Amino acid sequence: MNHSKTSLLVLLGISILAALLGLIGWIVYAFFQYLSVVPKELGAALIAAAATILVATATVMIGRYYERKRELDALFRDKKTEIYDEFLQRFFGLFFNAGEPEAPDIGGDLVPFLREFTRKLILWSGPEVIEAFVTWKNHLANGTPDAKSIFLTEAFLLAIRKDLRHSNAGIRKGFYAHLFLRESGLFLSMAEKNSNVTLAEVAAMESLIKGQAGG
Repeated sequence: MNHSKTSLLVLLGISILAALLGLIGWIVYAFFQYLSVVPKELGAALIAAAATILVATATVMIGRYYERKRELDALFRDKKTEIYDEFLQRFFGLFFNAGEPEAPDIGGDLVPFLREFTRKLILWSGPEVIEAFVTWKNHLANGTPDAKSIFLTEAFLLAIRKDLRHSNAGIRKGFYAHLFLRESGLFLSMAEKNSNVTLAEVAAMESLIKGQAGG
């Protein structure tokens, strides 16, 4: 029953569209037939008037299309900004509050939060952000923070900026390390020599250097 009703509606829609196209074709044909029997001066004036109407109509339609597109783009960008900002607040909090005795427990419900963020990501984000997030999350699931963890996080953040139409020109590789690691220079130096260096190894080297300096 529903299938038959849907088929009838589709056929009706096609019939109406065909009728409209036929009507437009007939009007165009009748117009040019009329032009063939009127004086050339009048025909030229009619053609000029018709062209003016068509150009004006097309201009209005194109203008409305781009205006609507800008409105939708602004809506999507506002929604993406809200989603990314919520995620980054939670994500940055894990780093900046780590180790503080009075820091709020923001990691307890991290799994449901990430599940909800993933849902929103699929609905609103571009393909580059989704791909960068999946790659980043899968690597972090290995459980060993290393140089690749830092650089994949960096790639994810850059994808977010790009999705919000911010330029990443001038942002050098390693900016994330400079934001979050105390000895970012040491980390980048060790990562350049060993792309698989772990953050534990960087911390051990940091302690060694400080011990030698203190001795």
